[in-house]
Amino acid sequence: YARARDRARDSGPSGRVARLTPCTPRMLRRRRSHVLLWSSPDVGGTPLGRVRVELDRRFRRLPHPQDAIDASWRAALESNGRLFDGSKFRLAALACADEGDGARLVLRLGMTGYKEYLGTNQAPREQRLRLAADGERLHGDAGAFLSNALGCETVLVTADGQIALLRRSSAVATHGGLFNGPSGHPEPSRARVEEEPDCAAAAEAAARLAVEELFDSVTQETHEETNVPRAALLPPRCIGCMAAADEHGCVGKPDLLFVTRTTLDAAAVRAAYEQGAAEGWE
Repeated sequence: YARARDRARDSGPSGRVARLTPCTPRMLRRRRSHVLLWSSPDVGGTPLGRVRVELDRRFRRLPHPQDAIDASWRAALESNGRLFDGSKFRLAALACADEGDGARLVLRLGMTGYKEYLGTNQAPREQRLRLAADGERLHGDAGAFLSNALGCETVLVTADGQIALLRRSSAVATHGGLFNGPSGHPEPSRARVEEEPDCAAAAEAAARLAVEELFDSVTQETHEETNVPRAALLPPRCIGCMAAADEHGCVGKPDLLFVTRTTLDAAAVRAAYEQGAAEGWE
């Protein structure tokens, strides 16, 4: 993390925009299945007050003439009845800008949904590659036809300096059986953001609510997946943003990365989890 942070600090002038575009084979060798899009220059991570959101319809996914989203969703429901099409934030681009109070992360978000995510980012390889190639050819953006629903994941650090990892169950749609930190998606509905407002004042208010949800969702996911009380969780800090990448260089689903500290030690975290977490099934 420290090396990545230093590279981000020296990577160029502030205001640089990162798109979710194809990566090089060298990047894939270094990052394996993910690409690091941004790393916080702040020691300990970037707090909520230094993150800004631009929420606009321009940042939505574009429809593709050969979309197979409905068919993919029907097939997914047949195999997993727990799925539901909740609204999500779509990450179109991010930038690091200096606004006088240190580095600030700027996220350009539109609206998408879990149905669009499964039908594009989780589509079969040939279909996903076609969407990326057509996006690059027609719009100069390989992610133009992808949902790129923004997820979140946190490193949960205990009071005695240990890290809690959870094993994903087979009931989730992706990455079953793998280990990760508490994770999920910021929920626009929780932030009372149903769509991108047209007027400037409403858009600014919605953007503030979106930023708060980006951080609060991490705390909520941590509580629901570990049963650690919210009162025992310190405010999370954003340490980076990564995106999934396959062996063909197609970059897709992004995740904001956080660090969350708890006042409980490792034994207390384990005891809380074993008492039963609301979303322990995940």
